[in-house]
Amino acid sequence: MPLTNNEMTKKLRDIFYRPGLTVVPGGTTPYHALLTERAGYEAFYMSGSMTHQWLIGYADSGSINMREMADNANRIAKVVNIPVLSDCDTGFGNALNAYRTVQEYIRCGVAGCHMEDVEYPKGVNTNDQKPIEQGHDRERLVPIPEMVGKLKAAIAAKNELDSDFVIIARTDARISLHGGFDEVIKRGQAYAAAGADVIMFEALRSWEEHKAALKSVNIPAFCNTHPWAINTGPNGEWIPGPSLEDREKAGEKIYLAVGPAVQAGSQAHWEMLLDMKSRGAMAVHDQRVALEKMPQEERLPSTLYRTSGGEWLPLIRKTREIEEKYLPSSEEKGVIKPD
Repeated sequence: MPLTNNEMTKKLRDIFYRPGLTVVPGGTTPYHALLTERAGYEAFYMSGSMTHQWLIGYADSGSINMREMADNANRIAKVVNIPVLSDCDTGFGNALNAYRTVQEYIRCGVAGCHMEDVEYPKGVNTNDQKPIEQGHDRERLVPIPEMVGKLKAAIAAKNELDSDFVIIARTDARISLHGGFDEVIKRGQAYAAAGADVIMFEALRSWEEHKAALKSVNIPAFCNTHPWAINTGPNGEWIPGPSLEDREKAGEKIYLAVGPAVQAGSQAHWEMLLDMKSRGAMAVHDQRVALEKMPQEERLPSTLYRTSGGEWLPLIRKTREIEEKYLPSSEEKGVIKPD
């Protein structure tokens, strides 16, 4: 069973305040979180954009509400023994909404959240905004004093329930309307001064900006930089991005792998659907044959439910214990056994 939330918040806080960098994979379902824990990671991130897609079938538009996000995070937090870090968009409104959001997240077992400095609802608020091109480039920034007030409300909310809950101030100033890198630095420093635990820099344009942003604040920080910004060369060619060692050397506290594992799984899902459409039952046959040839310890069912030695993992062990203890025997149930 999961540890108490207070233990989880302390674990997440330690990840940000201890030396070094930690990889935190993301997803949006309890299953994604269970796989992440089983693979040996120390924390799991619930993505707002993927929760839009998986839960309601929408693009990342601010259409999902606080209750839907909190309930989804609660389902995740109840099945893993690692802290859950969650997107909370803009706090779903003004300072009052931010206050309630943080308290609801804490009660749902979340260990920390990031809150961004754009208008609510996110995205398009007027029909004269330019067409979307890159991520959040139709969002409008809220004034710094408004965001500072929301952060202070969020901090007050967590201090009432669990002071170790991690408040992450995210700035989208680099790519939002009327933003820029100078605005990124100004906002990161203002949010750190307001008492945020961690600063998150969103959508920076280069590795040089990435390093400069991390140096600009005196509290833990990390960047969620779009791949096109640091993984493409001058002619558009795809090149390796900064290594984890480079990121750690630059002072980054976590590498937020928002969804590469989930995207890889979705791509495999899509390919299988197309293969079945084309080849029918033979596609299923070939997939099963390939699965049977895999080493047992690499196959997904054993990875999730059993160790390589065949022992049940906690996910299924508890179920088996309850069944054996409380379900009636065949005799008690009056089941007729075959001769």
